[in-house]
Amino acid sequence: MRALFRVGSAAACAVVLAACQSVTSPPAATVPASVAPTAGVTPPAGAAGCPASPYGARSDAPGGTKTVALTFDDGPGKSTAAILAILARYRVPATFFNIGVNMAARPSLVRAEVNGGYAMGNHTWNHPDLDDLTAVQQAAELDEASAQQRFITGTVPCAFRPPYGDYDSTTLRLAQQRRMGVWLWSVDTQDWMAEGSGSSYWVDRITRLAEQEGGALPHPIVLMHNEPIGNPATVSALPAIIQFFRARGYRFVTL
Repeated sequence: MRALFRVGSAAACAVVLAACQSVTSPPAATVPASVAPTAGVTPPAGAAGCPASPYGARSDAPGGTKTVALTFDDGPGKSTAAILAILARYRVPATFFNIGVNMAARPSLVRAEVNGGYAMGNHTWNHPDLDDLTAVQQAAELDEASAQQRFITGTVPCAFRPPYGDYDSTTLRLAQQRRMGVWLWSVDTQDWMAEGSGSSYWVDRITRLAEQEGGALPHPIVLMHNEPIGNPATVSALPAIIQFFRARGYRFVTL
């Protein structure tokens, strides 16, 4: 679940529903591979719950003034509850890019994210390198992950992040058809490299990368992780990261 940027380029925060819209179609009872019947060059039911999205990928947080978007990939995981508690304590919005198989394993945490008002993003069903897949396979990855969120919460994600930051024109087309904006990042904390460690070395490194890279940008999107194994160093670094951006006049936004 590495976050390698290889492309060239909650009830605490009710203000952050832009990337997670309710849908009226009833959820499926299961999420089999047939969720996207022929793989979906045609968007499945539920995509209409999202606003139209532009074609292409973006790596700047939205907003006209200084803005910062905190994002968490690969969840839900062992650290999700702790991350949510910190975000709620500081009244900060964030975007969670969840993986379908991990949502299926921890549905209560997906509900906690949605019930907390956080923005929800699609990170595929099982985190493949999308530009190695056919259009049919890519569509299934997107559709099954969205169907899993819909099954658990009755909502669909309106944001998408390709695993490893890798995508091709097919990915962009499929995401646009499904009304999901494609979001990358501009600040990589490399927290996944800690591999579950909570040592002070990793806490300091994650904090330093977020502050040095993010503080030099007007609209940073900060990449962090929320993996099944847990990210204790990320949890420990998060309050300092929030306080850093807040002290410098950044407004926290979602994608």
